[in-house]
Amino acid sequence: MKNNRKLSNEKKIILFTAAALIAAVLGTWLLLEPQRERDYVAAQQEAMMDEITSYIYEAEQAATDAADITDLLYIEDEEETTSTDSEYFYEPYGDNEYNGTAYEPENPVIASFDPVFSDPIPDNSFPNAIVGIGILTIDSINLRLPIADDIEYATLRIAPGRVPQTVQIGDIGNAVIAGHRNYAFGSMFNRLGEIEIGDIMQYQARSGELMEFEVFEIAVIEPENQIAFLQPTTESIITLYTCTPIRAATHRLIIRAERVS
Repeated sequence: MKNNRKLSNEKKIILFTAAALIAAVLGTWLLLEPQRERDYVAAQQEAMMDEITSYIYEAEQAATDAADITDLLYIEDEEETTSTDSEYFYEPYGDNEYNGTAYEPENPVIASFDPVFSDPIPDNSFPNAIVGIGILTIDSINLRLPIADDIEYATLRIAPGRVPQTVQIGDIGNAVIAGHRNYAFGSMFNRLGEIEIGDIMQYQARSGELMEFEVFEIAVIEPENQIAFLQPTTESIITLYTCTPIRAATHRLIIRAERVS
């Protein structure tokens, strides 16, 4: 009987110990999981930023090269038109001596080159096949994020995205950018509620084009309210769209900004 009781107590101790170990492991995992998620998202965002930045660098380099070619051709053209070689000058009065007037052809060839900026075709090289289209910067809340071109669940886990049914950012109309308002301070659109009228947002497309938008409206709306998606016909605006308040998410916070440059 004593042996049975002893065996039963040993089993209980083993079970309690195993349960305690399992609880400790699960607790540790739960504590570390949010940090692991933040680290994963940060790494994916960094990869997107690097990819977008490489596109921007290539576009800016192409524009610089084009400008150098234009300057070179302009210099060559100047050298030709100021040459003392007789073929570039004329004697307007028959046999009179050269009077210093430069020759000007009727249809001069003007050296010029205007680089055309256009987004390259998405190649799905971003993490999880997410296509990054630009970088949004809001200095007033220390925000700098890559922007994707859709609002799928996997996309918004990594970065805010342009609502596909709205215009391209910078075009005439309303480009809506939706993003999560993560709990971690400064993560995603967490600090969007600190933005004020008159704040400036910068957006640089991966084509290299840099745009500035000035905040002119801040509003809290019901989730079913479609006012955030209204499309103007003469202005270029962006609307940042996220849940509010943090954690409760019963409403939507929208920040409207009009393009100023």
